[in-house]
Amino acid sequence: RAVQLFRLENIAVPACYLLVGLLQGLSGPFTNVYPLDLNASEAQQATISSLKSLPSTFKLVFGFISDNFPMMGYRRKSYMLLGWFVTSLSMLALLFFSDLSKEAME
Repeated sequence: RAVQLFRLENIAVPACYLLVGLLQGLSGPFTNVYPLDLNASEAQQATISSLKSLPSTFKLVFGFISDNFPMMGYRRKSYMLLGWFVTSLSMLALLFFSDLSKEAME
């Protein structure tokens, strides 16, 4: 039987890829332009770029974990939900607890 991605029980996978694409697309200008505005060195810019791509290197490991240790009866959906919850908390922490003004950087 063919998998229908846009059925209600399967919508989490395409929705997750859509949101990942949006977040990476929207964060790109900030991680590429903002360090230049702060006169970051090339080494600092390379470090930012490396740290930004670091989570994608663990995809295979997270795939094995989710396949072998299902949470709440699901192999992928619960891990995606947990990941988006952690991402949301991280974004809120950055929003409320960081001072990105130029005066704070000097």
